[in-house]
This record gives sequence, structure tokens and C-alpha cells, in this order.
Amino acid sequence: MKRNWYKFRVKYSKEMDDGKKKKVSEEYLVDAESFTETEKRAHKAATDLIGTRDFDITAISREPVTDIIKGTGQDDNHWYKAVVALVTEDEETGQKKFSPQVIYVNAEDTTEADELLRDHMEDSQVDWEPTNEQEQSRTCSDFAEREGGRRSQIKSIAETKVLGVLEYK
Repeated sequence: MKRNWYKFRVKYSKEMDDGKKKKVSEEYLVDAESFTETEKRAHKAATDLIGTRDFDITAISREPVTDIIKGTGQDDNHWYKAVVALVTEDEETGQKKFSPQVIYVNAEDTTEADELLRDHMEDSQVDWEPTNEQEQSRTCSDFAEREGGRRSQIKSIAETKVLGVLEYK
């Protein structure tokens, strides 16, 4: 079954350390089958996370997520959005087809996100090439000799405002 991911934004008044209330907005990813189910799960999650029903779900949008990689830190709520381009090459025509894959990585910083993503890609069945130009030139020259004509490339890694991922258990 294909997983559908949605991103929702919740806005509420949060009491700061100095005792003042401030309007904050937080984003979460949720694994759901429809917008309706997303809204239902968002309300339940927001009530549990915030501890009150005094909030607004201000946005729900579909998010094209291919995979979720969780880091080693339990309390880490930094989520990075990585775009990996899978490249297939038709052996007869030589034409390349790029299909971007969005992978969310839970890590402490960009360096750890990059390491986790590379480890994840090493375990995959798809050949891939790093974006480092020196390494890339080496793998590109070997590419013509590979069978299947499949590889991927990390296009970008950027920190997101997502604070958590709510998956089905």
C-alpha cells in the first residue's frame, strides 16, 4: 500500500520562559489516507502535544515523501528534507530520466543528515553517485559499464520547520 504524507501547521499561544504568551506555529508530517484523516489525527496530536484544545490547524497540504530516516538521537526534533534524484538511462537511446525522491531525515545537524542519507543510500538496491565533483567524475566514468543504467544523486539537504513525524504504528 502506498503511503500518503501530509504536512500540517498548528498555531497556538505558548507560554514562554519569562511568563509571556506568544503565538507560535509548528509543522508536523502525518501518514494518513486523506485530508479528513489528516485533520482528525492532527487535532489529536496537537491536543496531546500542546496539552490544550486552544489551537488552530492553519494548513494541511500533501507532501511527496518517499522515505523517512530517523536519527540516533531520541530527543532530536530537527528534520531535514533531502532531494535525491534517481537517474535511469535507456540503454538503447541513451536518454536519461530523472525522478526526484524526497526523503526526510531526522538528525542533529546537516552533517549528520548527510551521513545518515548516504548510509541509507548505500543499503538501497539503486546505484547512486555522490554530488562531490571529484567522486562524481569517477563514478560517472564507471556508469557506462554498469548494467541496468540506474543511479541516484543527492541534490539538496535543507532544514525544515517540521518538528515531528506521526506515522502509523
